[in-house]
Amino acid sequence: MRARESRREATRRAGRSWTVRTRVLTTMLAFMVVGLAVTGVLTYAVQFRALEDRVHGELLQEYQELKLIAESTEDDGSFTHTTVDAVLKAATESAAPSDNESVIALIDGRPAHKPRSQDFELVPDDSARSQEVLEQIMAVHEPGRTVTTTMTLGDRELRVLVASVQVAGDDAEGVFVIGNDIGVEKQELWQSVATFAGLSVVTLLIAGWVGYVVTGRLLKPLGALRSATEQVTVDDLAHRIPVPAANDDISALATNFNRMLERIQIGFAEQRRFMSDVGHELRTPLTIVRGTLEMTDLEDPDDVREAHEIATDELDRMGRVVGDLSELAASARPDYVRPAPLDMQEFARSAFARIERIAEREWALVRAADVVADADEQRLTQAVVQLAANAVRYSDEGSRILFSVDQVLGPVGPEIHVGMRDEGVGIAEDDQRRIFERFTRVDGARGSGSGLGLPIVRAIAEGHGGQVRLLSAPGRGSTFTLVFPQFTQRTGVEGDAEDGPGARDAAGPRGDRTDDRRGPAGSPHTTTRSS
Repeated sequence: MRARESRREATRRAGRSWTVRTRVLTTMLAFMVVGLAVTGVLTYAVQFRALEDRVHGELLQEYQELKLIAESTEDDGSFTHTTVDAVLKAATESAAPSDNESVIALIDGRPAHKPRSQDFELVPDDSARSQEVLEQIMAVHEPGRTVTTTMTLGDRELRVLVASVQVAGDDAEGVFVIGNDIGVEKQELWQSVATFAGLSVVTLLIAGWVGYVVTGRLLKPLGALRSATEQVTVDDLAHRIPVPAANDDISALATNFNRMLERIQIGFAEQRRFMSDVGHELRTPLTIVRGTLEMTDLEDPDDVREAHEIATDELDRMGRVVGDLSELAASARPDYVRPAPLDMQEFARSAFARIERIAEREWALVRAADVVADADEQRLTQAVVQLAANAVRYSDEGSRILFSVDQVLGPVGPEIHVGMRDEGVGIAEDDQRRIFERFTRVDGARGSGSGLGLPIVRAIAEGHGGQVRLLSAPGRGSTFTLVFPQFTQRTGVEGDAEDGPGARDAAGPRGDRTDDRRGPAGSPHTTTRSS
C-alpha cells in the first residue's frame, strides 16, 4: 500500500514539473525564438545580398567611366587619348573612389597611376608586399576581358574588378584595377547581427517574465481546480472553487466544474436517499413475511394458505415500492421527460379511457382542450393514472371524479392545466404541506398505498417545466392540477385561446401548492362503471 502511494506521489511530482503554465510558456518562447531566428536570418541574408549587389554596381560604375574616357573623341572624330598611358592617367585623375574603395592603373605589370587620395592602397609601398599583390592581380588579369573576383590582401577581403586596357597603335598592356574593401562593410553587418541577437535575447527574457506573470494569473483557477479535485471525495462533495470575474475559458471551466460537482452531489444524495428509502420501506414487509413464515403451522393447510396469501401480498407491496422508488430515481435524469408535439384533446380521451376503469366511480371528462403542446404522452398518462388512483383511494364508491385538460393564459403565455377533482374526504391544511413528500400518507384512505404516487406526479410536472397545484379542504374533496407551459402554438378550431409560446417558469416555483384555483368545470360527459 505504501509503495503504491509512493508511486502516486512520485507521479504527481513528475507531472507538476511540466505544468500547464510551464508548457504554455515554453511553447510561447519556442515560437518566439523560431520567429526571431527566421526573421533575423531572412533579414540579414537580404542585407548581405544587397551589399554584394551594391559593391558590384559601384565597380561597374568605375569601369563605365574608364570606358567613356577610352572612347572619348575630338571634334574631328579622332580619339582624345591615343596611348594606354594617357587613357589610364586620365581615368585615375578623374576617379573619385568612395569609402572603402581603391583604384590603381598598371602598365606592363607595373604600377603607373593612382588617384591623389583614397582610403587605402591596393599596392602598398612596401616592395615585398607590392610584388605579392601585383602577382595576385596579374594572375587574375585576362587580356581583352574584364574580370570581377574576390581577393584577400593582408587582412582585407576585397571585391576587385580587373579591366584590360588596350589602344590601337600602342603595344603597351594596361590594366585598370578597382578594389572595394567589402570585408569592412560585412563586419558592420555582422555587428548589426550581434546587436539583433542580443536584443532578441533581452526581448525573450522580458517576454518570458511577462508571460510567466500573466499565465500565472490566468491559470490560477487551474491550480484551485487541481486542489479541489484532490479535496473532493465521496464523503465530501460540497467543495467549490472560486470563479474568476473575467468572462473567459478559465472562468467557464471553473463554473462547469462547480456545476459538475453539484450534479454529482445531487446524484449521490439521490442514491443515498434511494437506499435509505428502500431499507426503510422494505424492512416492515420483510419482518411480516419472516414472522408469518416462522409462525406458520406446516401441518395446518389453512394456516399455510393464509401465510401464503400474506407473504404474496407483502411481496407485491415490496414490488410496488421498489418500482415507485426506481421511478423517482429515474426522474432525476435529464431525459426522464421527452417532450414532443402532443394533441391534448386526443390525450384527454385516451387517458380518460384508462382511468374510468380503475374503480366504481362516476367518472366525467369535463373538458378536453383542442390544442397542441410539447409534452411526454407516456409520463403525462402515468401522472393522470396516479392522480386518479389517489382520488379513488380518498373517495367513496359512486362519488364523482372529474377529469379535465384545459388551456389557460398564464402570466407569460398559455399553460396546460390537467386537473383531477374528487368528492372525497379532503386533505387538512397541515397535511397539504407535506403530501408531496415521499412515503407521506394521510388519514381517510381506502386501501394502502406506497406514499410515492404524488411525488412521482410532482416529478413529472417538474420535468415538463411546471408544478402541481392543490385545492382541498376536509370533507369537501380535493382538486389536483398539473400545470405546465404549452410551448408550441395550438392548432384547432374556432374559439381557441390566444396562441403563443409558454415559459418554463410561468407556473411559479415547482411543487408549490395554491388554494386560489377553481377545479374542473363545464358540462361533463359522465359515465359510471362497475369494477
